Amino acid sequence: MPIRTARRPSVNGNTHPLPVKRPTMTDTATDVPITLAAAAKRYNAQVAASLEMEQAPRPSPTVATGDCATAWAMLDRGLAASPQIADALDKGGCLIIVEVPGLDWVRPVRETLKLYLSGPTEMDDAQFTTMMETLALGDDEETPLPEVPEEPVRPEWAWFSELGEKDRHWAPHDIDSMTTALGNGKGVIMLASRLDRMPASVRHAADHHLTLPTLDGAAMTVAAHVLTGHHPSITIDDRLCGYLNPDILRLSRRLGEDGDAWIRRLRSFASLASQAVPYDGPKLVDLHGMDDAKAWGLNLVHDLKEYLAGRLPWKEVDRGCLLVGPTGTGKTSFARILSGTAGLPLVTGSHSLWQAAGHLGLMLAAMRRTFEQARAQAPCILFIDEIDAFQDRQSLRSNQRDYSLQVVNALLEATDGTLARDGVVLLAAANGLSVDPALVRPGRLDRVIMVSLPDDQALAGILRQHLGPDHLPGVDLLPFVSGMTASGADAELWARDAKREARRAGRSLTPEDLLAHIPRPETVSPDLHFRVAVHEAGHAVAAAVELPGKVQIVKVHGDHAGVRFELGQFDTEADARAHIRILLAGRAAEELRLGAAGFGAGGPVNSDLARATSLAAAMLAGHGFGDQLLWLGNAVPENTHSLLSAHPTLAEQVGRMLAEEHERVLALLRPRLPAIDQAAAILVERGSMSGHELEELVAAMPISTEAAP
Repeated sequence: MPIRTARRPSVNGNTHPLPVKRPTMTDTATDVPITLAAAAKRYNAQVAASLEMEQAPRPSPTVATGDCATAWAMLDRGLAASPQIADALDKGGCLIIVEVPGLDWVRPVRETLKLYLSGPTEMDDAQFTTMMETLALGDDEETPLPEVPEEPVRPEWAWFSELGEKDRHWAPHDIDSMTTALGNGKGVIMLASRLDRMPASVRHAADHHLTLPTLDGAAMTVAAHVLTGHHPSITIDDRLCGYLNPDILRLSRRLGEDGDAWIRRLRSFASLASQAVPYDGPKLVDLHGMDDAKAWGLNLVHDLKEYLAGRLPWKEVDRGCLLVGPTGTGKTSFARILSGTAGLPLVTGSHSLWQAAGHLGLMLAAMRRTFEQARAQAPCILFIDEIDAFQDRQSLRSNQRDYSLQVVNALLEATDGTLARDGVVLLAAANGLSVDPALVRPGRLDRVIMVSLPDDQALAGILRQHLGPDHLPGVDLLPFVSGMTASGADAELWARDAKREARRAGRSLTPEDLLAHIPRPETVSPDLHFRVAVHEAGHAVAAAVELPGKVQIVKVHGDHAGVRFELGQFDTEADARAHIRILLAGRAAEELRLGAAGFGAGGPVNSDLARATSLAAAMLAGHGFGDQLLWLGNAVPENTHSLLSAHPTLAEQVGRMLAEEHERVLALLRPRLPAIDQAAAILVERGSMSGHELEELVAAMPISTEAAP
């Protein structure tokens, strides 16, 4: 640390000031008066001894814990770069902001600053110069000895952090406390991990702003010396320093160990935390069934390489992406593969992980630590899993609103792209789009990529990837999964179970082993199978008419089925109504071909009827497409029931809209019944058909223009 007491060398942290009193005029041994010249010689000898000590390197202070020793090293560098702040700390009576690397550093930096400020104040330069000039005149008895002032009283300081006085939540009266302290002549030191987390008035009123540097190997070498009194012979890589935090710095200290032992233990921890083991998993180019995400990831990896090479500014890099899709579609695996392909650390967090820390304050602190860890390890990938667990603020119920609102607001603050997040790519995953709209605005998760269940070709590729090159080489796996509705996670389970069985039997894997672990569709009655096929054919034909070129695949697998198509955005009311018609088309097809709809046309929150109802409610309650230009709330499947129960008039309007679109889709499908029949027959026979095949079938079938809507 810049030695404010530069003319007062210290030994083991105990400061030894220069003489501040005139020498006594008697010999202490004989109590005999001595001459002024003799006294001057004695005085000069004391000064010379002090100056000789000053020329030697200043011994390190005695600091008991690793985090405070490291804080000392950071303060040393920060104050060396800002000598005017060191002077201000001597004088007091001012407002100083100290920006620390993270919230966990507030306590150790405060303790270390208090230790630093408890020492004696440096002698004024002019006083020291006068004293030295006088001493240089020699030991003339007529030369007066300099008057050296007594040690001044240390300035007093009031301490605050971004959480407020005494580390509780910031409150308006903290400004009053600061005002009182400054008015009484005290100084104020405000510690914060980010400037945006303190009141703007404090930022603007500050006399000085000290930013502590991030940790690097050189700082850790100084810290080891301060902590142990031993200058270490080894160091720690700058990149690994980002994985160190005050807790691990404290816990890694052992009584009696030297600086090398401390550094060695920290280096071992940081290497493990950084997943320094070379990544040997699949790369992005090997991914199957995630074409859009794969393309985005490959572009990102290229841009990150350009950024790291200094050829691309960070503002030109995609910094946020949200993957949306059903469970098991590989969203979490994608994050791991992306970080492995880019060769960057992966920092993870989630609502459940942060909530496990404890009450609200601990949860918010855990969330902040994750983001601070990501900034410390930048460049890196920060992955937030199941981000839809953070509720949309408009859908919060009164019994949980205060708690959830603080959680969501904290997440929005942490993900704000306008704050310091250089080098951190934010990637998140959700099962649906029921997230707070602010999360997907520019600067946060501004790119949304839909991830669907894999088609047959992609599922076969995923299965091959999990089997590896040594199992069933050359065997075409497409027939094994043809017509299946399954996820990549399912394929991984099939491969793992089949390989385990062969391994326990002491033989190579056979096709029969694999087939035994791929579940066959449950046996259903021919009537139910046909009803499901008609239902999906209705959806598919309506989608082919309403969204030409967007249908990707149609599947019927026992009593499980689905149509996958590229939805895109709802730009107008007409777009949303078209989607409602597609959702109701399965029910309409059953009514037209079988006389009535079955139970599969409605039911749980993810059923066709529930989704159509939620979309209609969102249009009317949140987008002004009803009888009144009025906003009642943002309807999502989870809150639609309570919203409609609270607003009977809205429920009536939703019912009318659904009835209107139901009649329209009946009119759309009635003249296309031959296409529905043929598509249903193909689905019963083969289990699936491609979107291209479906659209060719619909285009080839004649329709009655009189019956068309």
